[in-house]
Amino acid sequence: MDSPASLELYPDIPSVKEVDDLLVACVGQMAVTAGSLLLWQPLNQEVLMQTRAEKVRSRILGLRIVQFLVEKLKEEYLAFLPETIPFLGELLEDVELPVKSLAQEILKEMETLSGESLRQYL
Repeated sequence: MDSPASLELYPDIPSVKEVDDLLVACVGQMAVTAGSLLLWQPLNQEVLMQTRAEKVRSRILGLRIVQFLVEKLKEEYLAFLPETIPFLGELLEDVELPVKSLAQEILKEMETLSGESLRQYL
């Protein structure tokens, strides 16, 4: 399908940013609403696997969902530290600055929640 010659002809088409924002909110809120470690674990693993995707957008979306979960679940998310830390360690070395910066933000949030430095586990 060819892209439209002018997006002005289609004012209701959401931007990529709007779609990404909705995706993060939808997946994140679905997890929060599930309210179960048993359900969060496989979702968290799948989201973390997206941070290893070739496409930068996929890595950023995965990180944004992790960030959403950290912000909403708070201390409950700390149960996933052992599986999340290795992924963050990899992402702190990413060649793309937006990916690296977001990984740093999430690590800081997790350190604040846990009350300890997590750098030793990277």
